Amino acid sequence: MLFKVKLQGRARRISVRILLLFCAFLLTSCAANINSHRTRRDLDKAMAKRDVHSALKIVEKQGMYRNKERLLYYLDAGMLHHIQGNWQQSNDLLTRAEDAIQELYTKSVARAAGSMLLNDTSLEYSGEDYEDIYINVFKALNFLELGNPEAAMVEVRRVDEKLSFLELKYARMAKEMEQDSEAKVQFKNSRGRFHSSALASYISMIMYEADRRMDDARIDYDNLHYAFKSQPELYPFSPPAIAHPEANKERNMLRVLSFVNRGPTKLPLEMHIHTSKDLLVLASSGKDVDFNAIPWPGIEDGYYFKFAIPYLEDRPPKVGRVDVVTSDGQRQTLSKLEDLSLVARRSFELKEPMIILKSVSRTVIKGLAAEKAKEEAKKNTSDLGAALLGLVADAAVFLSENADLRISQFFPSDALITEIPLPEGEQTIRIEYFGINGVLLHTEVRNLQVGQQSPNLVFSWYF
Repeated sequence: MLFKVKLQGRARRISVRILLLFCAFLLTSCAANINSHRTRRDLDKAMAKRDVHSALKIVEKQGMYRNKERLLYYLDAGMLHHIQGNWQQSNDLLTRAEDAIQELYTKSVARAAGSMLLNDTSLEYSGEDYEDIYINVFKALNFLELGNPEAAMVEVRRVDEKLSFLELKYARMAKEMEQDSEAKVQFKNSRGRFHSSALASYISMIMYEADRRMDDARIDYDNLHYAFKSQPELYPFSPPAIAHPEANKERNMLRVLSFVNRGPTKLPLEMHIHTSKDLLVLASSGKDVDFNAIPWPGIEDGYYFKFAIPYLEDRPPKVGRVDVVTSDGQRQTLSKLEDLSLVARRSFELKEPMIILKSVSRTVIKGLAAEKAKEEAKKNTSDLGAALLGLVADAAVFLSENADLRISQFFPSDALITEIPLPEGEQTIRIEYFGINGVLLHTEVRNLQVGQQSPNLVFSWYF
């Protein structure tokens, strides 16, 4: 009888610990921070009403970002200040974001092999490649508004440098994974993916035109069209009608660049591992992954583990069409120049196999340790206690391998462009945003000065 009471007491204590762990998990999940469902819902509401001021208040609230999310803060606040027209504040924050990305990449190279055992959620957020690339595009636009075209040109050139670096970066990552993991997997070659940005080339072209450097402008014009021709997976649409620089020598061309809809978000994908002799069999619900079976020498048959990885999902678009109407009645519909969301997904796909393999390696190592602990529990405690400890061990493995869903919130999804020849001098235009169903969502009026010594660029947004 005494033995039974002791077992019941032990089981009760274990149950209380499980309940405390569960409550702690719930409290952590529900805490108001930038990654919580409530905060993201409030940000969505603010942006739907074009209330950037309220969005900034949320982002800049004390404690909204943890220490390991400082880069997220720089990106989110930097992009919101850009949208609000605070050009210098935006540049200050985006520069800090760029510096942080470089610093964190340097750290990742230094820790290399040790990083295999660390879940990404336990590390500082180091950014997605598309965030790093487009930082410089928006810094360039900020500098143009600040009247500093030389600095704007430097930012555009940084885009090309970063694109050239991507191939080397992923080759290094793949090599590390092959060396550090127990699994034997051949990674796909990332050569020839995203090497040229039509958006960056366009901004560079119009700046050269304004500076009357027509040969350089022509090169960027050719580069823009080469981006479409050489990367059909990133530009699965026709290039917009853009006038050749030679045609603009004697006329004033107004350019309207509109950024619409919000970039992708991250969602969790639950993955399952079933083991056979020397082999891991992977399964997922609702989404294909690059490999379904991974050789793992030494693993025995009959184990089951699960974990979660992130994947990028497009947000439902709000804007279906943007028109520009001039004071003399000309109406032009903007055409897509760059699909930033598609670039985001394709660049994420390059590292997705590495995310999966790292998660698999950690899950198997932790899972085998948990199985050993469960075997020991069966020997040293009651059936009920062993069962409860088994539940705790399995839950601990799964919760420690949750998906890293961190991503910036305010990069646009699409860049649209149109060009309109106009007389020199003061002009008034109206920009109209239409929903997917064709209903007019918003109208804004811009007054501007058109001249030959200016890029004559107007940029707008609607999320």
